[in-house]
Amino acid sequence: MGIDDGITSLWAQRLGLLFLRVSTGFLLVWVGLNKLVKATTPFALRRNIEIDETTGALLGTAFGGFQVIIGVLCVIGLWRKFALPVQALIHGFTAASVWWAIIDPYRWYISGVDRIVFNSHVFYPTIITFAACVLLIVFRRQDTLAVDTLRSRRSAKTA
Repeated sequence: MGIDDGITSLWAQRLGLLFLRVSTGFLLVWVGLNKLVKATTPFALRRNIEIDETTGALLGTAFGGFQVIIGVLCVIGLWRKFALPVQALIHGFTAASVWWAIIDPYRWYISGVDRIVFNSHVFYPTIITFAACVLLIVFRRQDTLAVDTLRSRRSAKTA
């Protein structure tokens, strides 16, 4: 492997992690904004907990705002030690709540599960998004195109 290969692969790694972080973060932003605009009870609460409409809308709005904040932190790469695990937890919870769509996206084998009316195969990517979040946590130190990495470099230079 030559010098050019090392430089190219390092930049490919940095850009790949940036793309992964930005895309998973923006997914949280868009989902959170949807909750803020619609002000409805989140899907997981509606399915699992009996809750009145007003409280559900309030919880949906609050959680939507929280998702937007976490998503923005992930997109820009700020406070990743906190934001990336929270993002993974949110995406992981989403994947767990549609487990049947991951295991049997076309409803060939699993029956008797209270499923959503529309096509369940659209939920299969939730496991891929969760895997991407786990990768971002594991390779956080290699993700050098993040605001918190750039801030720590600047403070190290001034010290």
